Parts: sequence; C-alpha cells; structure tokens
Amino acid sequence: WLSALESTKWLQHLSVLLKSALLVVHAVDRDQRPVLVHCSDGWDRTPQIVALAKLLLDPYYRTIEGFQVLVETEWLDFGHKFADRCGHGENSDDLNERCPVFLQWLDCVHQLQRQFPCSFEFNEAFLVKLVQHTYSCLFGTFLCNNAKER
Repeated sequence: WLSALESTKWLQHLSVLLKSALLVVHAVDRDQRPVLVHCSDGWDRTPQIVALAKLLLDPYYRTIEGFQVLVETEWLDFGHKFADRCGHGENSDDLNERCPVFLQWLDCVHQLQRQFPCSFEFNEAFLVKLVQHTYSCLFGTFLCNNAKER
C-alpha cells in the first residue's frame, strides 16, 4: 500500500504546495511585499497556494465561518472547475480533466490541522464531511465549473 501511495507522488505534491504557501506567507508577512500567484492556467495551483497562504496568515480562516468564506472566495467564486476536476460535468468521461486538486488542498489543511490542532476551530471530521460532499453530489455547491453554472 505504501509503495502504491509513493508511486502517486501524493505526499510530494502536498509538500510542494505547503512550501509554496510558505513562500507567499514569508513574502507577505516577514518581507512586507505584495505577491502575485498564478499557475500556468490559473485553475488549479493558484487557489491551492493562495487559500493555504490565507489560512496560515489569518486566524479568521481557521474558524468554521472563516473557512467557509475561504472556500467560497478562493474556490467557488474564483471559478475552480469542480465539474471537470471531480468528474461531475458533461465531460466526466475525459480523464485528462479529472484531478483531485481540491482534495489535495483539503489534505494540506488536514496536515496543518494535525500539527496545530489548537489553532483551528474545526477538526478532521469537518474536513472529512467536506470531502464526502465534494463527491456526493447531494448539494449543488461542488457540481459546476463556475458561479454562472452553479
């Protein structure tokens, strides 16, 4: 099982995301510099890094209300392609579009929450419920690629 996990490079992806978010945090907090974050297409790495940096910089986003605001602004309003990435949309057969981007981000949040449990108002059960409903299709929140479709 561990070798199968290693072959996905999942933990390496999480490590790179957390290191990238720390670069942003250091630039903003320590060096007092503005930061522009933009990945090659702007849909995947950008919200991961920005949302992690906001979570690290501002304790408000570590509350339940603040975390909800963070997901809404950096993922839903930003226009993350949930339908394509989670396989909910019309192009669900296109495996090239599927990617667990939001799940990777939630795993990074989980890693931070495990290391600093007293800094978060929510626990692992909250994150697990969010993952379940990202893929459950019970709510329309994570079914579409943008606010207009939603």
